[in-house]
Amino acid sequence: MAVIQTIERKKDTGYRVVYRNKDTGKMASRIFDDEVKARTFKDFLEANGSSLKAATEVKRIHDKRMPRVHEIVTSHIDQLTKPQTGTIKRYRNHNAGHIIGSTLGNMAIDKVTKQHVIDWMAGLRAVKGSNKPIGSELSQRTKKNIHALLSSAFDTAVEEGKMAKNVAKGIGDPDKGEAREAVYLSLEDLQIIEDAMPDQYKLFIRVLAKTGLRYNEATALRKRDIRVEGKRCIIMITRAWKSTDDGEQIGPPKTEMAKRNVTCSLELSADLIEHMKDLRPGELIFTRPDGEFLRNSYFHKYTWQPVINKLVEDGDLDEKPWIHEIRKAHTTHLLQAGVPVSVVQARLGHEDPQTTLKIYARLANDDDQKAADALG
Repeated sequence: MAVIQTIERKKDTGYRVVYRNKDTGKMASRIFDDEVKARTFKDFLEANGSSLKAATEVKRIHDKRMPRVHEIVTSHIDQLTKPQTGTIKRYRNHNAGHIIGSTLGNMAIDKVTKQHVIDWMAGLRAVKGSNKPIGSELSQRTKKNIHALLSSAFDTAVEEGKMAKNVAKGIGDPDKGEAREAVYLSLEDLQIIEDAMPDQYKLFIRVLAKTGLRYNEATALRKRDIRVEGKRCIIMITRAWKSTDDGEQIGPPKTEMAKRNVTCSLELSADLIEHMKDLRPGELIFTRPDGEFLRNSYFHKYTWQPVINKLVEDGDLDEKPWIHEIRKAHTTHLLQAGVPVSVVQARLGHEDPQTTLKIYARLANDDDQKAADALG
């Protein structure tokens, strides 16, 4: 019968398996750094009459049959039904880009340790098809999302009895000290960004800034979605681009509240009317130069990122905003101008007015000073 002895070492704890080797008739031992591996070795010995030769051969066959990490993740994704199809597609992309083909992804699941997961996360980089240069550092948020997929897959494997425990749990918690602060964009900042854009996209940025439309709503707009009443344009939001397993497709907006009409200023209306004059009713308002759909990843990689990097490098902007922060800036500017919360909520298509107020609370950086000055 084999016995496991605990060894207290200077820096950690070791585990010695002591047994009588049936092949030689002599006492023998083997030391492991991990208790699970020590117990696995002990179990294999005892199941094979304490013959090291037989146990080693059986374990070799066992290891060969053990599922790999990428297989566990793929199986986990295949079982999902709750997330939207766009979310499942994102999971498959994470698996293809960061797990399949990686050292961790090709490991047998019973050999994976926390350190393996930590090393894998430290090596995560942008891959082909992302909106960043290949090999560049991923954001903390993206790393967290990729890790969450792995950890959920390990949870499923534990439930199915394929893994003893989830060694990825707790590793991907974000560093609260590194959380990204929201970037406030003043009206002047928005004008600087618009001016720096290629002519093809100046009106696109202006529409985002002056209407608060979501990116996937603005890029789904057709000429027939803009009603002209006299000199005023009213944008009717009834559809938006969505990611599906079959690629980008048009669907309804994010929520019922997102189905709304957004009135444009007279100045913006004039710009839109001029832009639309040669378009057919079913044509998209904003496209790539080749007429194709203005995919977020394409615009971010080839236009937004280079323009913003240059503006920060030249000192015209202090920080690098996300394109969605144009929408948040629109919210803040309306509330600062005294527009009622209910009106702003309806214009932005927020389900809950608290969403509107939370954006304002995070980004309004001069109202506290006004409050102090009001009391002299």
